[in-house]
Amino acid sequence: MSMLIKDFDLSEIKSNFPSVSFECYASRTQAFINCISCEFKSAQSLVEHWDSIQNVVSVYYQPKTEAELWNLYLVLICPEPVDVRHKYIIQNDTYIARKLIVENESVPVESSRAIQILNNELLGFDLKTNFNEVTVDCNYNSTITDLLLDIPLDASVSARSIREKKVELLINYVGKL
Repeated sequence: MSMLIKDFDLSEIKSNFPSVSFECYASRTQAFINCISCEFKSAQSLVEHWDSIQNVVSVYYQPKTEAELWNLYLVLICPEPVDVRHKYIIQNDTYIARKLIVENESVPVESSRAIQILNNELLGFDLKTNFNEVTVDCNYNSTITDLLLDIPLDASVSARSIREKKVELLINYVGKL
């Protein structure tokens, strides 16, 4: 699965925010991930307009199905760093869409670069795993661990008695430390 440009009428949002560039992207499969990217000329413009943009999205571009509703993203792209307080507020706002701020990215963003950003940020394409033959030896021994071995968990009288003795041993051991 990867993202691709979606042919979608964004004329309403473009007319309301002529200084911001918009594009729509969607996942290739039935996962219903939809994304509206918003390219700002400055961090100040992003901070000033993000809330109004999400309001327009809520009126004109709100997804109809439940699956799509939870998988709508506003990706806010900016050539500058965004103040950490503003970034926190924006990215933790849950109204209408999930928000992601991409900082220090020159705008306008080429469509292939935008798709790469979305694939990495939303779909984790940049995550790498290395499963070469790695073994971890753990020879950790602990008295507390030894005391907790083989504790019966059933409700029988004998199991309760064993647990009481183990707890008493633990209390005595910890008390000596």
